[in-house]
This record gives sequence, C-alpha cells and structure tokens, in this order.
Amino acid sequence: HTGTFGGDWATKPSIFAEYALKFFPKKGRILEIGTGKGGDAGFFQSLGYEVVATDFSEEALRMAKRNFKGVEFINLDTTHGLPFKNNSFDVVYSHMSLHYFDAQTTRKIFKDIHRILKTNGIFAIIANTIDDPEKDTKDFLELENGFYKNTNKNILKRYFSIQSMEEFIHSLFNILLLDNKGEVIYKIKLKTLIRFIGRKGLAQEPFLR
Repeated sequence: HTGTFGGDWATKPSIFAEYALKFFPKKGRILEIGTGKGGDAGFFQSLGYEVVATDFSEEALRMAKRNFKGVEFINLDTTHGLPFKNNSFDVVYSHMSLHYFDAQTTRKIFKDIHRILKTNGIFAIIANTIDDPEKDTKDFLELENGFYKNTNKNILKRYFSIQSMEEFIHSLFNILLLDNKGEVIYKIKLKTLIRFIGRKGLAQEPFLR
C-alpha cells in the first residue's frame, strides 16, 4: 500500500484503491474482501462510503478495528460464501486477496460477488500476475492452468493473465478496465499486476486495456 492516509503502509490506501475510486458511484455501500489491516477500507469510509470489510485473519482484523472505528469488520472465509443479501452493495472491492483458489472456487466466488452487487454495481479487483517470476522457481508446482502450489511453504496461489481474468468474469460483468498495469509495493515493487474493474449489467460497453 502507498498513499497519504495514516500509519504504516498497511493502514494507508493502496495505489489501486486511489485509482479505482474514479469508477465508483459518489456514495453508497462498499464490501471489501480481504481487507488485511484495513487501509483501503478506512480510506473509503473517510470519503463517506458505508464500508463492510472482511478478512480470514483475526489478527489482521484486530489491528484494523483499532485503526478504523467507522468500518464494519467481519471475520470471513470467502470460500464458504458471502453472507449478504442479493443486490445489497454498490461496490465490491478486493486488493490482492482473491488469487488463492482453484478455477471452480474462483468462479463460485465471482458469481457470489455478482449476486450481492446491485444492478450497475462495480466490481474492482487487483490480483497476482502470470508475469510474476516467483512462480517459475523450483518451489512452485502448477496444479492447473495458472494455479500453483508453493511446495516449500505449502501455499496455493493463482496467477491471472488478462485472458484468464476475462474468462472468469465472462457473462457476469461488463468490462470497464482490464489490463496488466497494476502496481503494488511490498518488499519489492511490481507493475504488471492484473487489474479488473467491471459493472454488473446486461449491455456490453467499450473498455480500457
């Protein structure tokens, strides 16, 4: 994360949050999946959005709750389904948290996101890139196309391409943005992450690539 909002990098808005904001409605209800320490959730809440933020890690959520009092934080395993009503969010947002699943699970999650979004709602995601050199090291075993196991750390990861992301969102969302120009700064800086921003609707729209 990088930006100008409080604390260390994990409590500041990410590059993607600041960029994706221009696609969001001016007000409304946002669900963030995989909030971590809550930097993006707190950023959106500070701008007047109603924010619900989930994470699998109770430790991360404890820190997020200390930093950002106006956000509703929920401990949630996304693979078990999203416990929200149909058409209940204006935006679903995810920063580097929906790339840990096999194809079947990924499709299930994306369909669930479609379900809880209002018509014309926005889905914004940044995720691992197939261009990440780590997947080509000896510790990574490909289990299915784009989906790998780190045999050293016993971690599963998906590495999206523009084409594979397009296949996962096909028939669910109209594409507003789909490219491999996403940036994130952790221990190193990556500039080839997969970004997707789409709208729940029927008619196809022109999109940026």
